[in-house]
Amino acid sequence: MTESVLATILIADLMSSTEMSKNLTLQEYDEMIVHFQSIMYEIVSAHLEQYDYKADGSDSSWSIAGDEIRVFLYSGATQYDVRNSLLMALKMKLAWLVSDFNERILKEGRLVSRIGVGINCGKVVKDVRAWRVKTGDIMPSVEGYAINITKRIESSSREAKSYQVMVGDSLRRKCQENNLLNVVFGPAQSLVFKGLGQNMPVFEVVSFIHSELLPSMPPDFRDGLAEKMHYAVNQPMAEPWIFITLLRHYASLIASGKHDYLENNAIRVAEQALEVVEYKPIIYNMLGWFHIYGKGIHSLEMALQYFEEALKLEPKNRAALLHKARILETTGKQDLARKTYGDILLHNPNHPEARRKITEYEASVQSLS
Repeated sequence: MTESVLATILIADLMSSTEMSKNLTLQEYDEMIVHFQSIMYEIVSAHLEQYDYKADGSDSSWSIAGDEIRVFLYSGATQYDVRNSLLMALKMKLAWLVSDFNERILKEGRLVSRIGVGINCGKVVKDVRAWRVKTGDIMPSVEGYAINITKRIESSSREAKSYQVMVGDSLRRKCQENNLLNVVFGPAQSLVFKGLGQNMPVFEVVSFIHSELLPSMPPDFRDGLAEKMHYAVNQPMAEPWIFITLLRHYASLIASGKHDYLENNAIRVAEQALEVVEYKPIIYNMLGWFHIYGKGIHSLEMALQYFEEALKLEPKNRAALLHKARILETTGKQDLARKTYGDILLHNPNHPEARRKITEYEASVQSLS
């Protein structure tokens, strides 16, 4: 039965695989493709099962061909699908980065292949084709103009500078609805897509809060994962997203209160990241967070300085404003804290903590008068 559904479409492939093939033997190239397909299978199948997708064509479908994978999510809960597509994109990139194939290539000092990703939301047609039934395959085919657009969005990831995960405007707007997804995008890039006859805005993911990323990786990928990432960030021309992902992992461990030994290492990696990552507010925020919650490096004064640096670059940065307000209140600077909570409400009138604090301040003033 033919059915039209709103799908979140993810397309990922190996960047510069054609150029790489010139520096690989035929056997190495085939090994690379086999590794890629095997890793993508493990990541996607495990993720869909873990996040309660039936993966039988009713709420999702996916396919791998050559050096490309396509995933379609249409559970009916679009924001849930969007978040899962972002998580899968980072899992794909992380699993491929630390693969045995890339680890060997990296240690030999050769160019490591990267994964580029395009994600968008759009209407597609889902149908079980008669010809597929004849082959014994009853999985639905997914077709639509939105897939072509997503493929073009994915192709723009070659020029990206942070995560190499590009999204279309429809997905960006879904992320921003009700501020439920902690995703930050770079400025709009107006690209001319061949064959479409028009410019289209695309956006690169520059920050995505994902505390469960590493813990939700398939078990076979977790062993030594953080150590492999640490090795990767210390290699020439390390990719910016690796720094951010590793720092988020350090933050989750430090937050547990059982990994104080990681604090100085986290600071060193963050300082390295300032030289590499183009979107620096995220790194300043992490440095501030480490100085708030770290035991051996605890310093509210240092933390406040880092949040101020983030706000110089991005005055509306939500995380920096909130931490700044909390530090000011903790250190007895009530008037400045009140002003900062007010700034938060200017950008997000429904922010629960800021609303509660402003109400408390107003009640305090009224009681004194």
